[in-house]
Amino acid sequence: MTTSTEDGIDVVFVEHGGIREIFATALPDALEDLASLHHRVRRVLDDSKGEVLELRVFGTIDAFASCTEVLRELYGDIDWPLTYVQGENCFEGELAGIQLHAVAGTAVETIRGDGWPIGRVFEDEFARYCVLGKLQSSDPFRSRERQTQDTLEQMMGGLAAAGMDIHSIARTWFYIDDILGWYQDFNRVRSEIYSTEGLFGRYLPASTGIGGCNPHNTAVVASALGIQAKGEGVTVREIPSPLQCPAIDYGSSFTRAAEVVTPDSRSVFVSGTASIDPEGATAHLGDVDAQVAYTLEIVGAILKSRNMNFLDVTRGNAYFKDPAGAVSLKENAIRHGLPVSRVVVSQNDVCREDLLFELEIDAVREEEA
Repeated sequence: MTTSTEDGIDVVFVEHGGIREIFATALPDALEDLASLHHRVRRVLDDSKGEVLELRVFGTIDAFASCTEVLRELYGDIDWPLTYVQGENCFEGELAGIQLHAVAGTAVETIRGDGWPIGRVFEDEFARYCVLGKLQSSDPFRSRERQTQDTLEQMMGGLAAAGMDIHSIARTWFYIDDILGWYQDFNRVRSEIYSTEGLFGRYLPASTGIGGCNPHNTAVVASALGIQAKGEGVTVREIPSPLQCPAIDYGSSFTRAAEVVTPDSRSVFVSGTASIDPEGATAHLGDVDAQVAYTLEIVGAILKSRNMNFLDVTRGNAYFKDPAGAVSLKENAIRHGLPVSRVVVSQNDVCREDLLFELEIDAVREEEA
């Protein structure tokens, strides 16, 4: 893994299986407009000679129209998933940040669903990869439970188009409108589908479920990563959290973290993690600074269990219920060695009323093949 700062953007390059994966995190400068930020991202993409796999944008719903207009000017036809989530800047500005996931050195194919691009497929020497985004129901007037089913069916359809199935999923992200109003119902529908498809007892994907509406007024929008091994030496497995109980113990159908091992790399995907103690209860009620510190301790313990640390992080998201609490992240991040330049910080509700902060990260360690 190599890192650089290009045009003020934190860029991580990961070499594996004869290709190069690119993770760029773009955080706006003070009072920077969204057009300037998108132009900086485009320059990074051009310099790296990469192709977009997915672009995730966290910002105000009001900024969506301007955002898509700028993207069309920069890219022409958008032939890749654009996942736009209301995640307002905890400081100032229309956008909280942009996450670019790209690849160079391999061919890329586009998958479409319901008339828009929902995925891109690429491969390296050891495996095929399917990056899915902007997964959502085509009918925002259906019940929220039915829209959850639609979203998961679209996810499975995208995987099928890539020659994979639901058992190929390593990681999912769900951005849920009014999460506090129906998270239990969301979990119930997800669990029913996972049960029908036989995931329980085999492997539950790592996942984030966080509050956030979207410009299309659907109840949920999702992203996912599918991996299909070409041969021996590629595994996807659950990583337990040394400081927490399994999420399934309190009814959430995901694993705390996942590790993807190939002959020349190890990737760890830490699910959305909050201040939840080993018994499954919320810890440090009402104290955002203590919740941030405890969450970083939990995530750090997961990384340490895999012989990694925060310097191996390729990208991350920090979600605050109250944007005023975001000032507590920097000092805690410095203490733990987390590069804040790779973390988009936004205002989003967490799945419990008393949880004030949630963190997710991806990390990579290159190995000798």
